[in-house]
Amino acid sequence: MTPPAQHPRSSRWWAVSDHYEMAGRSLRHLAAEPDQLVTVTLQPVLTLVLMYFFLGGAIQAGTTENYLDFLIPGVFIVMAGFAAVTTATSVASDLLQGVVDRFRTLPMAKSAVITGHVVADLPRSLIGLAVTIAVGLCMGFRSPAGVGAWAAAIGIVLLVTFTLSWIAAVIGLLGTSLEAVQQVSAVIIVPVFLSDALVPTDTMPAWLRVVAANQPLSQATDCVRALLAGTPLGDHLRLALAELVGITAIAFTASALLFRRRTRR
Repeated sequence: MTPPAQHPRSSRWWAVSDHYEMAGRSLRHLAAEPDQLVTVTLQPVLTLVLMYFFLGGAIQAGTTENYLDFLIPGVFIVMAGFAAVTTATSVASDLLQGVVDRFRTLPMAKSAVITGHVVADLPRSLIGLAVTIAVGLCMGFRSPAGVGAWAAAIGIVLLVTFTLSWIAAVIGLLGTSLEAVQQVSAVIIVPVFLSDALVPTDTMPAWLRVVAANQPLSQATDCVRALLAGTPLGDHLRLALAELVGITAIAFTASALLFRRRTRR
């Protein structure tokens, strides 16, 4: 009896498979480089502890808002920034060490090389988020939010990670040395600290308050705060989604063009 003919898988299926394999490859690097998890766990926790115990009293003075409730959502965004930095060094390492040249000889979607690193940042971000939440609960953080609100808040944090990871990929593609990329990638964290993630904007100069309160990371932070506090979202969700998606599209296009230019050499 003749066995039934096997239908070849579509090119789209193979492209998805390539992206999945590249993301898995990036995650498997955690076994050899566990310091990647230190970045997304220890640094946000240190930020949380230092800000709350050393500066929390001064920041909360004269206000009725619990600073810990204000701080925890901001640290989630800080953690997303730290998680994204890994992409810059990973992309630069693959390019400078010739790994990308070897992948180019294989019958695979070339875009998966970069996309794999970006997608792998999302599980790393979830690990950092879990550790940060656990430490926050130990410090006394409580939220009246239900499962749906928590899921939406985590989704926003992952979107921030995704956006910053594409920016990190651009930095990695522009780098001429791994040392230079490691230094320049620190700029990914700068916008986080120039937002209302860690401090209220009320005490800032008027010109700085306008910038800090309306930038994408502030909108995302305010979304997470509202969701976890059970308060109205206002325009924060709409603005955060529009700004983050727009920045992601620009960074994705830039990384695609840079990758094509770098691999054409």
